Amino acid sequence: MLRAVSIGVVAAAVSILAAACGGNGGDGANGNNNISGPDVAVRSNARLGNYLVSSDGRTLYYFGLDLPGDAGHAPVSNCTGQSCLPLWPIFHVDSPVAAPGLNAADFGEFVRSDGVKQTTYKGWPLYFYAGDARPGDTNGDNFEVWYVIKDPFYAAVAMTKAGGPALYLADPAGRTLYIDARDTSGPAPTCVGACLNNWPAFLAGSGSLPTGIDPSKLTKVTRPDGLTQSALDGHLLYYFAHDAAPGDTNGRGGLQGAFDTFDPSTL
Repeated sequence: MLRAVSIGVVAAAVSILAAACGGNGGDGANGNNNISGPDVAVRSNARLGNYLVSSDGRTLYYFGLDLPGDAGHAPVSNCTGQSCLPLWPIFHVDSPVAAPGLNAADFGEFVRSDGVKQTTYKGWPLYFYAGDARPGDTNGDNFEVWYVIKDPFYAAVAMTKAGGPALYLADPAGRTLYIDARDTSGPAPTCVGACLNNWPAFLAGSGSLPTGIDPSKLTKVTRPDGLTQSALDGHLLYYFAHDAAPGDTNGRGGLQGAFDTFDPSTL
């Protein structure tokens, strides 16, 4: 199961872990440019499969309260100040060198609201976890709404936002996914024809799901109209055409309350 969202836990743990693990100083950047080899590489373990690490083997994470960037929107980091950054130091390397098998175009950077640069992967701001004591540790995975960066990246991600919904499912670019309460179990959807103009069907690409969501529950369904659509635990998944930016949840309550976000912690 996904762990319940309680951002206050972060603040309670900061002083302990910051003292024990130090922190990176300055802007929390990787600071390993003197180490030969790629700045970002891939490690693997039996539980998680492949995931991204920095040049010294520290695991990289995304935060489900952040917003990834896209062509029209800058990334947004909601891990700021002493309530978060000592526990989740940022990762930054100028023009990071990616290990073979990783696409250098997937990495970028942005300037945070505090004026510090941060590296991104597929638009998502990247962080370390202060509780990872050894190279390859993944103790921060599924802690609150923090998850390792997997390779290949997730087919869908878990997100949250201040003021709710507490937890919801989105595509890898942070675009919210919805379910239609009118649907019954099976491939025959209620949203057909013109309905799909406002509620396009979601079809997941390759990749896994965040820890706590059973990947076997993500399936593909061939609808009676011939479209192929992804379903999670039998619930067909849709976009809302009027969500303009990552993290938008404007479709909640749409079609007289039929559409809502999907909370994967209920599985």
